[in-house]
Amino acid sequence: MKNVLCELLDKIAFVTQQLKPDEFSEPLPVLMDNSIGKHVRHILDLVECLCISIDSGEINYDKRKRDELLENLPENTLFKINQLKTKISNLNPNTKVRMTQRISDVEVELESQINREILYNIEHSVHHLAIIRIGIAHHFPHIIFPNNFGIAYSTAQYREEGKA
Repeated sequence: MKNVLCELLDKIAFVTQQLKPDEFSEPLPVLMDNSIGKHVRHILDLVECLCISIDSGEINYDKRKRDELLENLPENTLFKINQLKTKISNLNPNTKVRMTQRISDVEVELESQINREILYNIEHSVHHLAIIRIGIAHHFPHIIFPNNFGIAYSTAQYREEGKA
């Protein structure tokens, strides 16, 4: 699964490289005035939470960094993607972690494993890539998307089997 998460990061890099800095950071009405960069930053923030959990044994996605430089400067985003791919490659999928998250007014604590959190990050990333794709297709039609960008793996497989 680590390679799948890295492939998603590569897809983000491929699209990010095509966007001009002002396109990357422009608030888009179709995205409720959020930018492509904000969605990319959000994905990277969660992946970073996963990667730093190795040091503490805990993951709390609510306490992510929210690095604004990532949402405004594509070159910072590309650098961060390379850093995260290295960290992902060093993750031990079987490591147990404690996951904490606030749901409404309740703080939930669960035992998890790195492989479960990798899977969560894959699904979360695909969801945001679908949103990013909508914004780009609507505002920046010159951008070329990698194969299955923003499409769930199960949907892609279903389509490949000729069922859609």
